[in-house]
This record gives sequence, structure tokens and C-alpha cells, in this order.
Amino acid sequence: MAKKRLALVPFACALMVTAATLSGCGNASGNGGNEQPLIGMSVRYIAGNSWLTTLANAAGPAGKNQGYNVETVDAQGSATRQIQQMQTFINKGAKAIVIEPVEDRGVAAGIAAAKKAGVPVVVVNDRVAPDLAKSVACNVYDDGAATAKKVGEQTAQAVAARHPSGSTVKLYIQALFPQELVTQTREDGFMAGWNEYFAAHPGITTVRVPNNYGQALPDKTLSAMRNVLAGNPDIDVIFNQTDVVMPAVKEALKGAGLIKDDGSSKVIVAGFDGGMDVVKEMATNPNSPVVVDGLNQPPTQAAYAVEEAIAADKGQKTGKCDGSPATRVLPALVATPETAKDFVNPDLQFAGSK
Repeated sequence: MAKKRLALVPFACALMVTAATLSGCGNASGNGGNEQPLIGMSVRYIAGNSWLTTLANAAGPAGKNQGYNVETVDAQGSATRQIQQMQTFINKGAKAIVIEPVEDRGVAAGIAAAKKAGVPVVVVNDRVAPDLAKSVACNVYDDGAATAKKVGEQTAQAVAARHPSGSTVKLYIQALFPQELVTQTREDGFMAGWNEYFAAHPGITTVRVPNNYGQALPDKTLSAMRNVLAGNPDIDVIFNQTDVVMPAVKEALKGAGLIKDDGSSKVIVAGFDGGMDVVKEMATNPNSPVVVDGLNQPPTQAAYAVEEAIAADKGQKTGKCDGSPATRVLPALVATPETAKDFVNPDLQFAGSK
């Protein structure tokens, strides 16, 4: 997942953000009376992070559908706060805890406390250190490399359909952060899919335009894109590594005269993260320059994490979280103009499988 920090979008179930917490749908209850059993969820940060907002937003309904109340809190990027939140959930009698961890080792004390109390922990999206991963009930995350590979394959196919054999195309990757794993994983996956396609379908020569980095911020991305387009007005293909900044990418292309008023463009664009605005445009606008979008599926990750938490509470296994450490990896999934309509959901900011 990219480190996205945008304005918070209201949750469909009216989650209330405070300075310290974001409370989930329903009563924040333990197990007394006739109240639903509690699953506690602590997310690295929610306020200002639209991707994690979608992750948290999806957890409540996923629990409610199975008779559980999911209470979600915002760790605000603090491992200490996340550990405190986990202890609070333990004290409330939570049946299980889901964490989107602040650090790979920083939350070890919280995991240990939950284990001592007999409360299973599920880790979602970001990962903890390997030894900690072995001590939790399940680790749920997307396969970024495999998804990016599918994006590369689909983009190459679109390029081959548009450019005749013997053509040379300029490929630019609008990257996230320099020297970070998420950036390299998405680039390597994309290029693996791209290169494999053209190895099987030769005829197109690729020229790489050096990466520039937008840090998942619209203003920095806009500046990076303008600099690249100033030196490469004949660019053919862009892989934008996060949909969070897709508006900035398009603005730069429009400013360079490469996107027309109807949205059509000579430039082929690929995206990642399944931003609902991008997916919806692919579904409804035949002139959209975006030919494929990689889905890392925050709503699906949330649903799987809650499912695994409930199974762990019941002493059961779903049969979908296996190995050591126990892991449930989402299958690689992309949206194309032909399939995008299947992923449109006006209640979500980022698409997931249905």
C-alpha cells in the first residue's frame, strides 16, 4: 500500500473521528448482556489516509454480517498508542484484535499481551517481523508484485494494439518513494509483465524515461510530471503507481496538451490501488486514457481479516490462511475498461472484489 495522506472521507456507517480514536459502527461493547461480541481493530492511521479509511470502513459491516461488533481506532502512526489500544481491547473483553501495524516490531508488546490474555490477533495489509508473524492467528495482505505484473501485461497489450510493429514507445513510471520496497515491488512487477508480454509478442521497442517520485502527494506529483513532460513531450505510456495522485497526473497531461477535453489521450495510462474515481471513469468513459488499474482491495482485505479473527475466536480455521507464518494472500486482481463496472461501488473510495 502506498503512504497516502489525503483528506478524510466520511465513513458510510458514520464513524466519528476524534483526536485519538475512530469508533466503528455499532456499540463499542465487550461480551456482556445481549450485546454482540467485540472485535477490536487498530489501524496505523486513518485520519488523512483515504486508503486506510476504506480498510477501516469495510471492517464494521464485515463483522456485523457475522454477528460481531467491530470497534476501530486510529493509532495515529504511534506504536505506543497502538499497544495501548490493544490493551484496552483486551480489558474490554474483545474476542479478537485486528491490527494494521504501525511498525514491523514496534507492536511486539501488544501482540504478546494479547497472546497472554488468550486473545487472537490478525495482522492486515502491512506486515510485522517474521517471528511476530508466526505468533498471530493470520497475516492478510495483497500480492503487490503479482498485481503489478498483471498491470504490466495489460498495459503492454494495450500498447501493442495501438502501436504498429516496429514502433518505439517511451515508457515512464510515476513512482512513489525513492528506495522504498513498495515502489520497487510495483516497478519490478510491472516491468516483469511488460517484458514477458513483448518477449512473446515482439515488435515494439521500449525506451525508459527515468523515474520521478511524487511521494503519493498531489503537489509533488504534479511538479514531477510537469518536469518529465517538459523534456519528453512525446511520451507514450505512463504507469502511475498510486491512484491517489491520478488527478495530478491528468492535470499535467492536460497542461501539456496530451489529454483532450473529452478525456481522450494519445498517452496510455496504467494505475494502481483501485481508486474508485479511476475505476468508475474506466467503466463509464470510453475515452479514458487509463487502460488498467491494479486493485490491492482494502475492503476485501478488511473482510478477510475479520473473517479470520472470527474463526480464531471460535477456535476454527477458514482453510484459507495456511503455512508458517499463517498467511492469507489476496489473489492478484486488475480492473480494465471491460471489467471496471464489476468493481464500481459508490460507498467505497477504493475498489475490492465482490
